[in-house]
Amino acid sequence: MDYYDTLVDKVNTLMKEENYNEAYSILKEELNMPYIPYTHEETLQKMFLECKQELSIEKRATKYHQEDIETLLFGSVDEACMACEILKGSNIRNYLDVVETYLKKAPNYLIRTLLIETLMEQDVSDEIQLNYEGLMVEFKPTYVQRIQDRDETKLMVQKLSDYFENDNPTFYRMCVDSLMKELYLKLPFSVDEDELDYALYAIIEYVYKANGDEEAFKRFIHEKNLAMYKGYDLLLYKYEI
Repeated sequence: MDYYDTLVDKVNTLMKEENYNEAYSILKEELNMPYIPYTHEETLQKMFLECKQELSIEKRATKYHQEDIETLLFGSVDEACMACEILKGSNIRNYLDVVETYLKKAPNYLIRTLLIETLMEQDVSDEIQLNYEGLMVEFKPTYVQRIQDRDETKLMVQKLSDYFENDNPTFYRMCVDSLMKELYLKLPFSVDEDELDYALYAIIEYVYKANGDEEAFKRFIHEKNLAMYKGYDLLLYKYEI
């Protein structure tokens, strides 16, 4: 392994440890050198920009203390959304105590979803306790698969495509958008495999109703022989979205 391979490995390790200051200093010094092999220059530039961005985020976040985050989270929904934005741009691990305290106390469904998404995005491996609609559950965000990557999501989107994309692309996009909202509201859970068709039926009905076209929905389920798939309760209805 040559000098630059060793350098890249060292900086990668520092960045994984979130030691962006040291990584930034090393990269800045190296990039000021008169010659860098083209095979490594692009990699070093990308790492440098990532470190610079992370340090900028940390700088903006330092003015917020745990007490500030807690006050915002337990304030109005708008204030809690502000707290979520701050946490998204910070290292949420520094605020896990207050985040978990909020999640354990009957959290607002929107704030719950935003917090879980940020915990997932930042690959948090700690076990988190959550009050999900009165049910206390525990989950590790790092093991919750991204909605877009789930096989069941891909299957449902494909079925929606088969039904609508060619004949009614606008309706198809509305169905996919509604499906994604429903799946985000279910976080950290997913749709069970044996419920996929029921959930899909409910999403299609939801979009037809939103368009005020229930007669078209009746024709659709008759045409596709889907009448048997009733009974899935959407969170979209529960939260009046």
